[in-house]
Amino acid sequence: MSFYSKAKFLLAGLIRKLWRIKVVGKENELQNKPYLICSNHMSMLDPVVIGAAIKHNPKYMAKAELMRVPVLKGLLKALGAFSVDRGGSDVAAIKKTINLLKDGESVVMFPQGTRHKGVDPKTTSIKFGCSMIAHRAEVGVLPVYIKVKDHRVRIFRKTEIIIGKEITCDELNAVSKNGEDHKSAAEYIFSKITELEETV
Repeated sequence: MSFYSKAKFLLAGLIRKLWRIKVVGKENELQNKPYLICSNHMSMLDPVVIGAAIKHNPKYMAKAELMRVPVLKGLLKALGAFSVDRGGSDVAAIKKTINLLKDGESVVMFPQGTRHKGVDPKTTSIKFGCSMIAHRAEVGVLPVYIKVKDHRVRIFRKTEIIIGKEITCDELNAVSKNGEDHKSAAEYIFSKITELEETV
């Protein structure tokens, strides 16, 4: 069992209690396949909250600055994080994500690109990398919505993790015209994420 698997086994229950996590749509997540897990983004804790709520042990991107802190770097890597340069187009991180997905790992990605605390995600802009990565890795997208009062994740505040139905490769290819229009496909992905807010 990996460090991440052990940590999740020991801590997931505690995290679910502290953040009062309720998971909706568990049946939409299949364990025998990798996903690009895409979610709205409000807090640095979002990857932790998602990791505690779902069945997979996903990898996720972490800011390059965090990976320069010696002790934190080791912990983040053990928990499945890998470095990304948020200030530019980090080709290495994109390739790493694609390779992880092709190797059967699931990866968490936030189409908004950065945190939007206290802001309705439907009003924010998004980046288009999620569509390109899913297309090149030939994996489906698992849409996840983090629903919490005032769009602010806080300890002891009820947090709903709503898992939607997989957006399949065929579905994405149809929207993106076989990978030629990642903008439309990314917008489609994010619309499926935000639609989940109204399901509970």
